[in-house]
Amino acid sequence: STYCAKSDVKAGCCTTCATISAPVAAPVVAPVTTPVAAPVATPVAAPTGPCTGDSSTFTFSLNNAKTVECSWLTQNSSKTDARKSTYCAKSDVKAGCCTTCATISAPIAAPVATPVA
Repeated sequence: STYCAKSDVKAGCCTTCATISAPVAAPVVAPVTTPVAAPVATPVAAPTGPCTGDSSTFTFSLNNAKTVECSWLTQNSSKTDARKSTYCAKSDVKAGCCTTCATISAPIAAPVATPVA
């Protein structure tokens, strides 16, 4: 035990000198930031890009089941505003008759909402 008081003997003869071990530093815990998922909204319409004119092949059904082309919306000037108000509100008509309905474009990418904390 006289020798066990010496640090080099204590370290080399840890069983004989009943040396447990050298002090161990406490583990360091890395800071953890809770992930925040950014919500992504769905597009309001099918991504189509900018309006390039009314479709020459697009037709749509009226409320009375009659099928018409985009030109029907404006063929009677006294009913144009009412027809546009009723039918241009429908996403398929808005896309197919984008010039007549004054649709600038459909969304290309889904809008991204700001994450709420």
